[in-house]
Amino acid sequence: MDKKRICLITNWYPTKENPYAGGFFKEQAFAMQDSFDYLVLHIHEHKRLFLTQYLLRKLRGRDVEVFRVNEEKNTVEYDIHMYYFAYLVLLEKLYNFYSFNIRRGVCQGVGRCVSPVYQRIKRKLLEKAVVQKLKESFDVLYCVDAQSESSTLQMISEMTHVPYIVSEHAPCPWPGAVLTDVEHAAMEQADLFLAISQDKIRQVMMQNVHLRRIVYVGNMVDETQFALAPHQNEVKTFIIVAANSFFKNYDLFIAIMNRLTEITEVPFKVMIVGYAANKGYSQNVEQLEDAIRNSAFARNAELIPEISHDRIHELYARADAFVMTSIQEGQPVSAMEAGCCGLPIFSTMCGGVEDYVTEDIGRIYPIMDCEGFAAGLKDFLEGNIQFDNRHIRETVVGRFGKRAFVENITRAFREVIEAGGEGQ
Repeated sequence: MDKKRICLITNWYPTKENPYAGGFFKEQAFAMQDSFDYLVLHIHEHKRLFLTQYLLRKLRGRDVEVFRVNEEKNTVEYDIHMYYFAYLVLLEKLYNFYSFNIRRGVCQGVGRCVSPVYQRIKRKLLEKAVVQKLKESFDVLYCVDAQSESSTLQMISEMTHVPYIVSEHAPCPWPGAVLTDVEHAAMEQADLFLAISQDKIRQVMMQNVHLRRIVYVGNMVDETQFALAPHQNEVKTFIIVAANSFFKNYDLFIAIMNRLTEITEVPFKVMIVGYAANKGYSQNVEQLEDAIRNSAFARNAELIPEISHDRIHELYARADAFVMTSIQEGQPVSAMEAGCCGLPIFSTMCGGVEDYVTEDIGRIYPIMDCEGFAAGLKDFLEGNIQFDNRHIRETVVGRFGKRAFVENITRAFREVIEAGGEGQ
């Protein structure tokens, strides 16, 4: 079959300013280069407060701007900037008041309605950007944040007559946000929902979204980059790899490690990795560092604010077990990478890990179970529970390794392309 092209629309992707954001999406694109090329579009919407400012842009033909920003392996990236007059903000507020207080015809799971006026303006700008200015061909549309990008995909799908596939990697809905009526409808009408975990399917469908077709693919770990580590440290070492955000719950991690120092006399070390890497997502880095320095395990803690992804395997090779204390995850790649190196996975019940972490892979604890989590790590330190590192690697690679992932996701994309978007 001829090589096809995927148009990925996302703002969760590595940039020069933030090279760690969504890096695994780029890895997945590169991994699929034998079967697909990627056209990556970063679509930015700007609202201009003053009418003269907006009109000057429009008269100059700069209400839509398209810039080619990068080309690498099988991917080409563009930035698309679209400009609106800010009166739309007031219009949206009035439309929502009308929808929820007068019309009262919204469906369950929707917290905000998007006005037809905004939709018409956005459609015209997208057509100008994608059809008139971009002039790039593709065979299928794809997004990784369905709750924010589905309606954009649907619009482009309708004007280009290609099918679209959605996925969701973020909490759904985003904390403090609500699902709009247009995203709700676009998710339901998508040709396929690519699921990264059972928990993510549940989150989306709990918004009363009736997904037409679901294919489970998980996330990808490249087993050629992460080898089985020897794990022969005299002092066992735990590793946590996480940005410093509320959802990663470093407060629980510190509490667990403090408790562990109280309940065991067996020495241990801790590597705390990547807490400052994801710019804009990692927050209060100095406070975390202070909390670690003031902890009961401070002398045995190694702080590694950031490290390039092509070197992180060196840190897994120095560890004996992986720890994750998150409140919410999609299908955490760091846990899969650690498992690929043979590390047992000790995690909260945060999503994704429940799909494959059984008692021969690691342990899973309730979200805030400090006491149980610390007791499990104690048992591991004292040799009361042991793991077959090779079995852990084989299990993770068999489910999520590069070959398995590429085969599964390639099959899913090809089936949608061949069907030609029957729902369009």
